[in-house]
Amino acid sequence: MTSLHEMMRTIRRAVRAAIAARTAHHARPAGPARPSRPARARRLVRTHPDDEPIAMQLQEWHRRLNAERFDGELRSIAVRVSRRMRSRLGHYAPAQRGAPAEIAVSTRHVKRHGFEQALQTLLHEMVHQWQDEARLPLGHGSDFRRKAREVGITARASRAVD
Repeated sequence: MTSLHEMMRTIRRAVRAAIAARTAHHARPAGPARPSRPARARRLVRTHPDDEPIAMQLQEWHRRLNAERFDGELRSIAVRVSRRMRSRLGHYAPAQRGAPAEIAVSTRHVKRHGFEQALQTLLHEMVHQWQDEARLPLGHGSDFRRKAREVGITARASRAVD
C-alpha cells in the first residue's frame, strides 16, 4: 500500500506534466503565425453613392487633421462612410491580405450626432492608424491614451450609437 505522501507526489507530477503539455501546445511558434485555413481577403465595401459627399469631406479632413495634429506623419488612406455600422461610431481596419488600410465612419453617427462629432470619431480612428503605422498594438492602452491627449481628444467614444 502506498502512503498518502507518495500519492500526492504522483498527483503533483501528473498535474505539472499536464500543465507543461498544455503550455507547449498553446505556445506561439517563433516567426509569423500560420493560418489553419486559407486566408480570405477582406471584402471590399464601398461608400453608398448618396454618402459620397460626406466621405469626400471626411477624406479632406483626414488630410487636414494629419497635417495639424500628426505633423503629416500618417499615410493617406481611404475614408469611407458605412451604412452597415450599427453599434460603432467608427472603425480603423489595418491593411491585411492585400486589402489596404481604411477608416470607416458610421452614416448613422454623422446624421444623428452631426459632422463635428464625426470629426472627433475620425480623429479617434486616426490615432488607431498612428498606432498601426508606428507598429504598436492596436487598442485603447497607454500609448493610445497618450496620443489621444496629444491630438486633443478623449481616449473613449463619448456617445453611444442610438
